[in-house]
Amino acid sequence: MAGYSDRSFRDILRNFGCELVYTEMISAEGLIRKNRQTLNLLDIHGEPPPVAVQLFGHKHESLREAARMVQDQGACAVDLNLGCPVRKVVRNGAGAALLDSFDTVIEIVRSLRKVLTIPLTVKLRSGTQHNPYAALQMAPLLESEGIDALCIHPRSKEQMFKGKADWQIIARLKERLNIPVIGNGDIRTGLDARSMIKQTSCNAVMIGRAGLGNPWIFLQAKAALGEIPQTKALYPSTNDRIQTALKYLELIVRRKGEKRGVKEFRKHAINFLKGCPFAREFRSKLYHLDSLSQTKEYLTRKDLN
Repeated sequence: MAGYSDRSFRDILRNFGCELVYTEMISAEGLIRKNRQTLNLLDIHGEPPPVAVQLFGHKHESLREAARMVQDQGACAVDLNLGCPVRKVVRNGAGAALLDSFDTVIEIVRSLRKVLTIPLTVKLRSGTQHNPYAALQMAPLLESEGIDALCIHPRSKEQMFKGKADWQIIARLKERLNIPVIGNGDIRTGLDARSMIKQTSCNAVMIGRAGLGNPWIFLQAKAALGEIPQTKALYPSTNDRIQTALKYLELIVRRKGEKRGVKEFRKHAINFLKGCPFAREFRSKLYHLDSLSQTKEYLTRKDLN
């Protein structure tokens, strides 16, 4: 997730049972042009595997070169984004905009398949206003071109994140394809993950926004699926949330330095501490905490626990 799934957050998620983590969405053009900010997103060197890298773009040449760079850095898979509905991505012909350009997508996939020896996966949405069933039509073509798995978020480009995800599209894709199908959308609890698998027979579940500030959802999903025992520890106390937020703070400061780390911590901290009794006070205080010591001192106050 752009702006959130940085290296430090991926380390947190992995410790809570997430089996496969992804980098933030990365621009292929930015990578091949050696844009510093874009290169910083490809921060996977030395990271415990498996970690996948999601690329976006609309030029097959750029995506091919970017995929080669990603593979050389040690990614376990390259994921082609055909699902991002954000305006600045779509207006450049990338992300969900490609759902209206079958020929371009096939050209991209063929180009990527020629250079990759690691798995190539695709994430897409259900369709667009112009073609509401693009995913159902495109997926078999992608399979025939050699992709290794497909992830589907069954909302249209225009829906963004509103409305209800149509899980029946996941089920229909699972019936049509021989490659693994990963379901995504409206997973808010561990029980939702179990329900999606039961209703669609998908091979795996991708958890996105529900994991922000709530890495416990991965353990809860495993418990709902019977992979680990149900215990009280799966449901965090206020102190659990504080300690996890502090762990993330330490990780990001170590990787990015104190000034930048504390600043980037803020958006995650709000999510980690959502629902805590002091959350409103913390939000108003947060932007006045400029140092590691100030932030730690505030979060370790006895009256917060």
